[in-house]
Formats: sequence, C-alpha cells, structure tokens
Amino acid sequence: AKEEVKLAERKKAIDVELSSIEPVLEAARKAVGQINTQTLSEIRTLRAPPDVIRDILQGVLLMMGIHDTSWKSMRAFLGKRGVTDDIINFDQRSISPSIREKVEALMQERSSSFDLASAKRASKAAAPLVKWMTANLQYVDVLQKVAPLEAENSELVASLEASQDKLAQLTEELSKIDSYVAELRASFEKNTKEGAELKFALDKAQGVIDQAESLIGKLDGERERWSSQVAGIEEEMQALTTKAMLSAAFCVYLPHAQEAIRAAVLERWCKLLNLAHVDVLGFMSSESEQLRWKSEGLPSDPLSLENGVVVANSQQPVFLIDPAGTATEWLKEHLKEERLEIVAQQDSNFTTALELAVRFGKTLVIQDVREIESILYPIVRKDLIAQGPRFCVYVGDKLIDYNEDFRLLLTTRDARCQLEPDARACLTEINFTVT
Repeated sequence: AKEEVKLAERKKAIDVELSSIEPVLEAARKAVGQINTQTLSEIRTLRAPPDVIRDILQGVLLMMGIHDTSWKSMRAFLGKRGVTDDIINFDQRSISPSIREKVEALMQERSSSFDLASAKRASKAAAPLVKWMTANLQYVDVLQKVAPLEAENSELVASLEASQDKLAQLTEELSKIDSYVAELRASFEKNTKEGAELKFALDKAQGVIDQAESLIGKLDGERERWSSQVAGIEEEMQALTTKAMLSAAFCVYLPHAQEAIRAAVLERWCKLLNLAHVDVLGFMSSESEQLRWKSEGLPSDPLSLENGVVVANSQQPVFLIDPAGTATEWLKEHLKEERLEIVAQQDSNFTTALELAVRFGKTLVIQDVREIESILYPIVRKDLIAQGPRFCVYVGDKLIDYNEDFRLLLTTRDARCQLEPDARACLTEINFTVT
C-alpha cells in the first residue's frame, strides 16, 4: 500500500511538471502547422537568405539531429514533403545534451535572430519556428527535471509488481492450505471416529508448511550467495583492464625470461598497480585449451603452458628457444591443420619453401636457427609494398605476393643463442629452457 501511494505521488508530480509546459509546446506546434507551404517555397528560392532565417533554420536542423547546416541542406529540408508534420511530430526526448548545448549556444550567440519581432519581419514562417524551438528547449528542461522522478517511478513500479506477484503466489498457497484444513475440519466434525486419521492429515499439512518455510529460508540463503557472487564479479570487472594490461605486458616483455624472473617481475608490476595477483595463464587461456595443448605434447609445467599462451596470442613472428625439442614437436601437432610447412634454415630448398609459404599463406616453422638471415628481415619487419589491392614483400631479390594468412615461427635448440637487437625487436622470443 505504501508503494502504491508513493507511485501515485510520483506520477502526479511528473504530470504536474509536464502539464506546465504542454500548453506552450502545443501552441508552438499549432503555429508551425499554420505555416503556409508557399512561404517555405519562397524561402527555398532565395539564393542567399537573410541571417535571421539562416540562423533559425540552423537551429531547427540542429535540434532535429541534422548536422549539415549548409544552405543547400536547409533548402533540401524545406523541400521535403510533410516538413511541417515532421516538425510538429518531433519527439523532444530525442534531443541529446550535446544537441541542446549547441542550440542554446546558437540562440545566445545570435540572440537578435531569435527575437520574435525580428523573426516576424524576416518571414511569416520564422516566428513559429522560434516559438517551436523555445518550447522544445523548455520541454527538455522539464524532462531533465523529472528524469529522477521517472527513474524512481520505474523502480517503484517494478517493486510493486514484484510484491504483487509474491503476494498472489503466497495467497494462492495459503488458499490451498486453508481449503485443505477446512476439509479436514469438516471431516472431523462428521466422523469423530476418524480423529486419528484427521490428526495425521493435519500433521502432514503442517509438514508441507514447514517445508515451504524451509524452502523460503533456503532461497534467502541463495540470495546472499548470489549477491556475494555478483560482488565478486564486479570486483573482477574493475580489475579486468589492469589484468589485461599486465597480461599484454607479459606477452611482450617476459617470454624470453626464465620462470623465476617472470614471477618476480609480475609480482613487482602487481605491487605498482595495487593488484594482489594476476594469473596470466588462467586469464589468457581456458582449461580446455590447456588440456588440448597437453594432449598435443606440450609439457604440463607452468613455464611451458605460459609459453603456449604467448605462441597462441602473439601478433609477431615467434622465436622459440627449445633445447629439449618438446616445444617444436608440440608445434608440429598443434599446427598440423594450418597448412604447416617445416624447413631448416640450412636446407637447400629453404628459399623456395619460404617463397611458397609467403605467397600461399602457409604456416612456416624454421628449425635450427642460429641467426636471422638477411632474407628474413623484410618478412619479420613486415616491409610490405602496396600494389593496388594487394601487398608484396621482397624475398631475396624477388617481389612476392604477401598472403595475410602467412605465419612464421623460428626455433633453435641452442639455449645460448643471441639474436641481433634489430632482429629481436621484430620477434617475440619465447624461452622454453627449464632451469
């Protein structure tokens, strides 16, 4: 009952606020409706309209969401069929704060143009349009004023509906129980000898009530649990961007480091950002992905799984330091569905394999890399040359079409392999060395 009273009070307050401006807005609409089409046509024929008319039409177009306020756009607007109907039926709730600020700024800056007397002298159609714009701005002010009331009104409506639904449900349950008890009492009065049976039935009914109360109590407990889960999710959402930034930084700056260094740097980063902990592996991969990687031969230690995440998410060519060769074997299995091509840098067909992989978008794994050959630099740097709709890249002296599906991975068994700084800048170096 209290919510119904509050709801009525809020609705009355909203209606009072809106009713104060409705007559002004309706009068403005009526005035626009009396604009003669011939008057609009005369304005359209002007080669260069007076400033008053231009300013008023600019305000009308801005208010209706038309940002092109050139004279050409104004003439096209005036030439539309039913333009007065569009103005009359305009929905004031579509006026955004930015549009409102622009229109108010225009009316203040060119206040002389929006004076009713000046507007009437300029054109018979100008003054009604000024009244219409002024009324709309007033209406928006009222809408802004009643917005909190409308929000509270919506909350009250939702709360009232929920309460009524709950009351109806409880009333229905209570009615069933009352009917059942009434039947038992009637039966008791007629058949005193069946008192024991009636008592048993009453006890059973009481059990139903107890179960219902127990269920309601459990639902209250569920509500607390759900509220706790929502709070946890909101906390995770607040930390999402920070964790994403740290995970991205991990993929860029730490794949080449050993496990202990990674942990120490991550811990220092978390302290700097007031974050208790970030699990890069859990943040950037699912358990099903990790299980699939393990089934493909990737070792299950945290270092290898973190490296697997980097391989899966790196946008640059990757350089794997893999003394045990396990990562290379995993790559062969993991990438077997991606038109995989495996070649050693010392193979005689290395250049041909590289050209074909670049041209046809294959995934190329180059093994036993000791240093980055000069032929690879344009590719790892993505020195692409646009030729019409396609891109090309130099492979040696040949200009080869570059397929965007092409992917390059380099591996080495030499744990002491050190690339040149310019090469390392173009690659994601991933260290699979277990210490």
